[in-house]
Amino acid sequence: MINKSPKILLFNPPIYDFAAYDFWIKPLGLLLIGGVLRELGYRLSLVDCLDRHHPEFLQYTGLPRAKTKPDGTGKFLRAEIKKPAVYKNIPRKYCRYGYPPDFVRQTLDEIPAPDVILVTSTMTYWYPAVRDSVAVLREKFPGTPVILGGIYATLCPEHARNVVRPDHLVAGEGKVDTARLVAELTGGAGKNYNFDEFDELPFPVYDLYPNLQSAAIATSKGCPYNCSFCAVKTLAPGYYRRSAENVLREIEYLHRERGVVHFTFYDDALLHQAEKYIKPILRGIIQKGCKFQLHAPNGLHIKFIDEELANLLYQAGGKTIRLSFESSNVDRQKAMFSKVSNTDLENTLRNLENAGYSRKEIGVYVLMGLPDQTIEEVQQSIRYVIGLGAHVSVASFSPIPQTRDWEHLVAAGNWSADNDLLLTNNTVFPIWAKKYSYSQCEALLQWAREMNASLDEIREGTVGRVSMSNS
Repeated sequence: MINKSPKILLFNPPIYDFAAYDFWIKPLGLLLIGGVLRELGYRLSLVDCLDRHHPEFLQYTGLPRAKTKPDGTGKFLRAEIKKPAVYKNIPRKYCRYGYPPDFVRQTLDEIPAPDVILVTSTMTYWYPAVRDSVAVLREKFPGTPVILGGIYATLCPEHARNVVRPDHLVAGEGKVDTARLVAELTGGAGKNYNFDEFDELPFPVYDLYPNLQSAAIATSKGCPYNCSFCAVKTLAPGYYRRSAENVLREIEYLHRERGVVHFTFYDDALLHQAEKYIKPILRGIIQKGCKFQLHAPNGLHIKFIDEELANLLYQAGGKTIRLSFESSNVDRQKAMFSKVSNTDLENTLRNLENAGYSRKEIGVYVLMGLPDQTIEEVQQSIRYVIGLGAHVSVASFSPIPQTRDWEHLVAAGNWSADNDLLLTNNTVFPIWAKKYSYSQCEALLQWAREMNASLDEIREGTVGRVSMSNS
């Protein structure tokens, strides 16, 4: 009996940027929507242009396996491409990361012609890759409706409509709207689709990866906080959680059926209400006795890491621990609603060290590039973190559309709403570019790298080996 259920192509574009690295990247929103559509009876195909481990891609590159570090991360295939005119003064190569167009076309030749194509998008300044991918998809499947969703589509819908020109655009989380739109376009199931609880959703369709090495796990959607630089309130209005039991079932399934040991959490507030959510999850992992590596690259809320949570993280296999600190400057901390203090960081590092972590294993995020911030302020924060024995991870501030900081910058004349979205790339130091040269900003980052490299010597009292001019 022929299965006449509609066919859906899930497509994750490559990246165009000055740098990109596979920190366990997965198009989780797209995979979650895929789970909903499969449950409704649709047949799915997936082309993830950032899947380094796909057997056919490895055959294309001539590698027996993807080069991967013990923590599961690794480099994407990189090829230099033409640099956009707005980047002409940036002394770096602009590259495509992920599948090249000829391999994408080869892959599309091998899948059934879809009835609908779903394309996701992430960073706003990655839109050229989305635009080019949609052009390739239309070349291969003319007349097939293309639905665009994701972060870029949500934050910059008019830009996306004008530049990428999808047939349809879905903003926000998109699971309900996409299911209903697909049903309308295909005549399939889901015209009245809805769900009430996060636990009702099917798991992401990770089975579409022939060689799955890591999985991103969402324990929540949205965020209970309202930081001025963050767009999560637009991307995922409200805040809701999965039960610990549901999360553990997914982790156990992926480990048992696919052998996954690298699990990454990208939640915006992973540790919120820890007694009810993350602590039971970690206890469940410990009880199962599995040798997992858990990664939290987004930045954890420092105030929530008490002695018990630090011990649970360590015992459960917490490998990548990144802490959201931003600045050691007390006035800056107050301006950021006193989310964290220097004492909080000191206490948390002590808790993690007592649990078994070396301080050198822990990354602490420090923010640079704010409008009223100076290089000297950032240096102070870097010195403070290094002095505590932890590695510093410097994050460059970038104005994100539909955030309060974006609105304030536009109102103050520090940013134009008409600027090319490519200029929101944090690599080009969007706000600091008006008062510091690119070389000064790069020198600060290089100095931070040297401070990290000399961490052993610093802990032995030889801080003076690394210096940086404040000029």
